[in-house]
Amino acid sequence: MSFKKSKIALAVAATAGLTFSSGAFATNGIIQAGNGMAAHGLGGAGLSNANEAMSGYDNPALISQTGDSISMGFSVFMPDRQVDMTAVGAAAPVVSDSKVFAIPQVAFTSKINNDLSWGIMANAMGGMNTDYRTGPNGAGGAQTVDLSGMIVAPTLSYALGKNATIGASLLIGYENLRVRNLFGFGLTNEGATVAYGVKLGADFKVVDGISVGAVLQPKMSADEFSFFKGFLTSMGFNGDAALVLPNTAGVGAKFAAGKNMDIVADLMYYQWSGVDVFEFFGWDDQIVYKLGIEFRPSDKLALRAGINYGESPIQGGNRTGNGGGDVAFANYPFPAISEQHITVGLGYKMDKNMAVNAYYLHSPEACQTATTTSTGMGGPPAGTEICMSQNAFGLGLNYQSK
Repeated sequence: MSFKKSKIALAVAATAGLTFSSGAFATNGIIQAGNGMAAHGLGGAGLSNANEAMSGYDNPALISQTGDSISMGFSVFMPDRQVDMTAVGAAAPVVSDSKVFAIPQVAFTSKINNDLSWGIMANAMGGMNTDYRTGPNGAGGAQTVDLSGMIVAPTLSYALGKNATIGASLLIGYENLRVRNLFGFGLTNEGATVAYGVKLGADFKVVDGISVGAVLQPKMSADEFSFFKGFLTSMGFNGDAALVLPNTAGVGAKFAAGKNMDIVADLMYYQWSGVDVFEFFGWDDQIVYKLGIEFRPSDKLALRAGINYGESPIQGGNRTGNGGGDVAFANYPFPAISEQHITVGLGYKMDKNMAVNAYYLHSPEACQTATTTSTGMGGPPAGTEICMSQNAFGLGLNYQSK
């Protein structure tokens, strides 16, 4: 079997398997900090950095630079989440039992001719998960929320001369929602749906050593989970109950600081308020800043470090409309409150075609405290605190035909 045929078979088979894999990688809202093992080591920055085949998931225009390539990676995500009501009389904090999640990914890219390239990527759609063995609000019984999914992204890019490329991806998502005794109200159900969307990208070489990339991703479309819609409606919700990725826009740049160092930076905007469910739970729009540095002490080794910061979309206070209630406590089943993320990573070229990439991410504990007594989510008093910290690491391979 030729290399070209074998890599297509491998990518398609892996993509089919990943479509039904779960993920719960909530770092920037419900979205993971970055895409690809190399980008993760750079604080998630990758809009103008074609480091591996998975770079096309960040920006579809980048696959014009990755050539004939396959990347496969695997992340282990380890969040710690708790609800603390000891300040208002509880005996001890309630800790989420689910603490380890596996996040696979795969990407394949290939050149059709000098101008046109194509590829397909599969990655986590984003997610949220908590599994409290006892109800934090005194309702009794275990309470579980698990939102997970994958996106498969067929992609095309076109080179507009030597210094500019454009690209587009069709996003096909598979999403699963499972709840048990939600908010202690007894709702236990599970459902799945398919989501659709597009991502548009561009990348420009400004001068030697400096490039700029940009992406635009309109809100995805999906069917509602009927059981979840009915539950929210009983609490005053009157919108679309689809749980989808929001309107997203981003710009990024890559700067060569000499021959052995690159600096990459991304600025991302997520319009969570444009998704009715997130707006109902009091989520604000979010701006995320990503900055990374790659230093290459030799031809084979790359050392990476980065930071990723985005103010939590869950800002506390009272929700206005749709039943009211304190924002912090209303989000204890899905506490997407992490803000700071610190990453390190490395890349090692095993030969001229094969490279291994790895990263480690740490997000220090972030907490939010309920400032008012909620009326719609089980009635917890002011002083209830939700907290989350995160650790993650990943390892992947990238094969590029020279």
